[in-house]
Amino acid sequence: MSSLRTPDEARAWLGRHGVTITQWAKTHGFKPAVVASLLARRTQGNWGDAYGAAVALGLKAAPKCDEAHPLGKAAEAHRDSEQGERL
Repeated sequence: MSSLRTPDEARAWLGRHGVTITQWAKTHGFKPAVVASLLARRTQGNWGDAYGAAVALGLKAAPKCDEAHPLGKAAEAHRDSEQGERL
């Protein structure tokens, strides 16, 4: 993705495609309340599932692939297993 979306742009993007927040969240393995909070600007998506949803929605940039995870390889393995569950 070349540019990041604002929460309003992400909400409009979903609306243009006729996709509800709940549909998008469940399809991508996130709780609908987390996604709704991001799009309503109640949370910034800095940590945990909110961060993952913000990246998936294009609200935040994904970390660089060549950058080491601050918690080491165990965290990378955990992240990879979670991504497999969301696909």
